[in-house]
Amino acid sequence: MRTCTNNLFLARRLLAALLLIPVALAPVRGSAATPAREQVLAAMKKASTFMTEKAALRGGYVWLLSDDLKRRWGEIPARPSQIWLQGGTELMGQVFLDAYEATNDGFYLAAARNAADALVFGQHPLGGWHYFIDFDPAGVPEWYEKQASKFRYGYEEYRHYYGNATFDDRVTTDAGLFLLRFYLLSREAAYREPVLKALDFVLKAQYPNGAWPQRFPLRYEFVHDGLPDYTSFYTLNDGAMSGIIELLLEAHERLGDARYFESARRGADALLALQGPEGQAAWAEQHGPDLRPIAARTHEPAGYVARESQMAIAMLRSLYLRTGDPRYLAPIPRCLDWFDRINREAAAQKYPAPRYWEPGTNKPLYVVRTNLLNAEGYGLYKWTTDVAQTRCGSAPCQGDGKPIVDVAALRTSYQALASLDKKARAERLAQLHARARRPRAGEDVAGIIEALDSRGAWVTHDNSVPVPHALTEATERETVRGISTGIFARRMETLIGALAPAATEPGTR
Repeated sequence: MRTCTNNLFLARRLLAALLLIPVALAPVRGSAATPAREQVLAAMKKASTFMTEKAALRGGYVWLLSDDLKRRWGEIPARPSQIWLQGGTELMGQVFLDAYEATNDGFYLAAARNAADALVFGQHPLGGWHYFIDFDPAGVPEWYEKQASKFRYGYEEYRHYYGNATFDDRVTTDAGLFLLRFYLLSREAAYREPVLKALDFVLKAQYPNGAWPQRFPLRYEFVHDGLPDYTSFYTLNDGAMSGIIELLLEAHERLGDARYFESARRGADALLALQGPEGQAAWAEQHGPDLRPIAARTHEPAGYVARESQMAIAMLRSLYLRTGDPRYLAPIPRCLDWFDRINREAAAQKYPAPRYWEPGTNKPLYVVRTNLLNAEGYGLYKWTTDVAQTRCGSAPCQGDGKPIVDVAALRTSYQALASLDKKARAERLAQLHARARRPRAGEDVAGIIEALDSRGAWVTHDNSVPVPHALTEATERETVRGISTGIFARRMETLIGALAPAATEPGTR
C-alpha cells in the first residue's frame, strides 16, 4: 500500500477516481526549450498564490470558479459559503503537500494547513464528511429544497438532506487520507484528534459482516419511486468500499494500530461473501441484506458491474500482498472468467457496453430516460435488456465489438502476484511505495507555464457544469470559462515532476 508521504500518487489517484466536472484536458504545448528550475518554481508559486488568495474560501476550494470569480461549482452549483470535497479541498491539500515535499517551501505547508483547517471545521461530530462544507450551515436545508434538488434527471443524492456523512465518491476516505498525511508530515498535534476521529468513524460504520453503508449514521427515510432508501446498503459504488480499505491499510502502516488492519481484513472478507455465483462471479454497486445486487437510485438497477468488480479485485490483491492468504486470490480467476464472458458476448452480439448486467441472465441491462415524470416532477428512467430501446441520437445504440475489460493484462498481473513467495511479496510492497514517491511528468512544462494569465490563473474555456431547473436536455449543462481545481492539480503535478532531479526525498525538511 502507498505510504502517506508519497509524492504525487494520491493527487493523481484522486483525479482518476473521483467524479470531477468534465473539462477539456488537451495537452498544453509551449516552446521547445526546457524551462529552468527557477522558472518552474516561480510558476508554481504564482499559480498557488492565486489559488490561495483569490480562489480559496477559508482555506477550502470548490471544483470550478468562473473567470470573474463570481460563480462557483462543486458537483452542482455551490453557495457562496460552500467549499467542496470529492476532488476539491482535499485534492488541493494533497497538491500543496506534494509541492512542499519537492521544494521545502513553507508557503505550501501553510496552504495545506489551511485546507486541513477547513476540513476539520466541516467534520461531522462522529468523524466523517459530507460532499461539501458550508460555513453558513443554517442555510443548507433551504438550499437543498430550492436549489440542490432541482435537477430533473439524476443528482438524486441532492434531493434529500440527511445531515450525516458519506463514503460515496471517497468523500470521507480521501479527506481522511489527506489529514493523515498532513499530520504525519507536519507532526502538529492539533491534527491528531481529527485523524483518529475519522478512523473511528470508519470503524463505527462497519457492519458485523465487514461491509460498509454508503452513508453513516444510518438513515432510512428517503423512500421514493417505489425504491427503499439505498444509503444503508452494502456499497461498493464510486470507490466507497475500496477507499475505506485503502485508508485503513494506510493508517495501519503509518500509525500501527492493529484495529485498522483487522477492519480492512474484515472488509475484504465481506468482498468474498458479496461476489456473485459461478458464471457471474462479479460484484455490484450495491448489495442488499441478502448479499445480492440491489437497485439504488432510479438510474441504478440491480446488476453486476465491471468497474466496481475491478476495484474489488484491486482490494483483494492488496490484502493478499500483506497476508499471503490464498482466500483473497481465489475469487479473482472467477471474476476474470466473467470479464471474458462479457467481452465475448459484446463482440458476438455487437451490443454497446452497458453499465450493468442482469443477475441470472447476464443480459446487458440498460438505463434509458423516459419522458415521464414522477409526482414531484422528476424525470423517470426505465431499465431494459432490449438494446433497441437505447438511444444514440435518434437511433438505437450499436456496439463496436471492442473488449469491455482488458482481461489479458489482469490475468498477467494476477499470475505474477500468485507466483510471489513471502519475501517477494514484501519486496513488491516496497517497490510500490518507492514508485509512488517518484514524480512523473505529464503535459509540456513550457506550455503550462505560458498558459498562466497575468493573475496566475490557468483559465480553461469549456468547463461543463450542470444547470438546475433545466426543462430540456439541451439546457441541462452549461459551458463555462473558468478556473478548475482539477486542472490546477494536474498542471502542478507536472511542474513538480519537472523538479524531480533536485527534489528532496519525501518526508524530509
